[in-house]
Amino acid sequence: MSDNLERTLFIVAELFLFIVACTFTVGGMQGQEKAIDTFRHAAEQEERRLFTSLEVNGRETYTGAEVLQSIYQIHVLGANIRVVDSQTLFFPKDLDLEKLDISGINLHRTYDVTYFRDSNGTIETIEFT
Repeated sequence: MSDNLERTLFIVAELFLFIVACTFTVGGMQGQEKAIDTFRHAAEQEERRLFTSLEVNGRETYTGAEVLQSIYQIHVLGANIRVVDSQTLFFPKDLDLEKLDISGINLHRTYDVTYFRDSNGTIETIEFT
């Protein structure tokens, strides 16, 4: 009788450990999913000013400082930048940043942004007005 009781206790203990291990595995998988979602959301927020999505969010505005940052990131963006204020400034995508003249950009102004795309949907020119 003690052999049957001992076997039953071992089976119950093994079953209990199996259930606990499965519970920890499911919890770990849920934690990984949350971490991936958090990382994806952070990456989208970081890139939201550099690349457009297919969603229509209405009017998009940039501050003068963000326009200036976009010009400094022109090689990463791979698009020409046009700033229309009191004068029209054009910055080609192969711009030499050493010879950059940004005196026409008002850092205290808010600019509306317009994206001009080619037939493949690639941004060719970004215009700030």
